Amino acid sequence: MRLYQKKEFFLSSFLVLIPFLLIFGGTVFQNTSYSIITSSTKMLAFVYMIVYIIVRQKLSVNLLFFTALFIPFWLYALFNNPYSQDAAYSDGIRYLFPIVTLYYSFSIKDYFPLLMKFVVAFVIINFITQLFNYFFWLAGAKDQWFYYTYANGVRWVNKTAGIIRATGSVVFFSLFGFINLIAFFLIHKYYNKKYKILLLFICVLGLFLSFSYKGIGAFGIVLVFYYYKQIFKVIGYIFIGMLMIYIVFPDKINRFANDITLRISLYITEGNSARSESYRVMMDEIKGGNWLGRGAGVFGGPASTEYNSPYYQKVNFNWFDAGWMQLKTTDTYPPHAFVELGTIGGLLYFLLLLSPIIKTRINTNYKIALVIYFCLMSDMMVSFSLNNLEYLFFSLVFIYPILYFDKRTYLEKI
Repeated sequence: MRLYQKKEFFLSSFLVLIPFLLIFGGTVFQNTSYSIITSSTKMLAFVYMIVYIIVRQKLSVNLLFFTALFIPFWLYALFNNPYSQDAAYSDGIRYLFPIVTLYYSFSIKDYFPLLMKFVVAFVIINFITQLFNYFFWLAGAKDQWFYYTYANGVRWVNKTAGIIRATGSVVFFSLFGFINLIAFFLIHKYYNKKYKILLLFICVLGLFLSFSYKGIGAFGIVLVFYYYKQIFKVIGYIFIGMLMIYIVFPDKINRFANDITLRISLYITEGNSARSESYRVMMDEIKGGNWLGRGAGVFGGPASTEYNSPYYQKVNFNWFDAGWMQLKTTDTYPPHAFVELGTIGGLLYFLLLLSPIIKTRINTNYKIALVIYFCLMSDMMVSFSLNNLEYLFFSLVFIYPILYFDKRTYLEKI
C-alpha cells in the first residue's frame, strides 16, 4: 500500500511539474538555431494547463466571477482590430496566458511543498550554469549558446560595466534576475533546511549580477516595507558587500552608477524613450474616452510591430533611438492593455489578475503573495513580463499554493 502511494504521489507530482519543465526547458533554445522549440514548448505548456484544469475541475469562484466580467471586452478587442485580424489573434491569445496560469495555480494549490523544491533546485541549476557562462567568457569564448544575433548575423551579449549580465540557463538577464528575486523571498519565508543562508546569498548575488535595475529596485522597496524590522541589518550587509566590490573594481562600479543615472534620465526625468512615449499614448487614450479599446494587435504587443500596425503613425509614436535594439514591443504592458482593451476592459483585466487577493484573509501567506504581485507588476510596467510564461511560472503560478499553504498541517502529514 505504501509503495502504491509513493508511485501515485510521484506521478501526480510529475504531472504538476510538466509545464515548468516544458517552459524552462524550451527557453534554453531561445537564441539558438532551434528557437522554434522555445515557442513550441510554451504553446504545448499552455494547452497542457488548459487540459489539466478541465480534468482536475478545481475552480476559484473569484476567478470565475471576474473572468465572466472580462471576457466580453476581450472578445470585442479580439474581433475589433481595424487593420489585421491575424495580428488580433496573435496578440489576443496572449492576454489569456496569466489568466490560465492563475486557473492552473488554483488547480495545484495543494502542491506548494513540491513547488518549493522546484524553486530551490532551479536556483541551484541556474547558479551553476552561470558559473560555466562566466568561465567560458573569461576564457575568451567569442560565442556562447545564449548570445543574441543581429540581423546581419553578428553575435553579441548584453554587458554592463564591461561584465556580461548573468543569464543562467534562461538566456535573458532580466528573467534571471526576476527568478532570483522571487526565489529570495520564498526561500527566506518557507525554506528551513540546511544551507538556507547560502541559498539566500546565491539569490541576491544572482539578482545583482543580472544587472536588472527594475529587479534590484523592487528588491530594495520590498526590503524597506516588508522587512523593515531587519532593514538596517540587510542594508549593512549590502553596503559592506558593495564596498568590497568597489575596492576591487572601482572603475566598473563607477560605470554601473553612470548607467543607472542614464536610465533614470531616459525613462523618468526626461522621458526620451519608447517606453515613456507609450505611456503618453495611453494617457491620451484614457483622456479621450477610449472605453472599449482599439482592438487586440493594434498597439504595444509583438503582433502590432510584426504586422506594421498603422496605429503608431496615427498617434505619431516616436521610437526614439530604439531601432538598433530591434524591439518587438514597446516594452511596457499597461499602455498595451489599456489602448487595446479600453479603459473599462483594462481595469477589469487587472482586477481579474488580482482577484486571488480580493476578499482573502490577511496573514503571512497573504503578505508573501502581495510581494510576488508587487515584483511582477513593477516589472511589467517596463516590460512584457505579464505575457511571458517564464515570468508567470515564477510568480502567478505560486499565488494560490501560497495562499492555501498551512505549515502546521504540512508538518503533521510528514
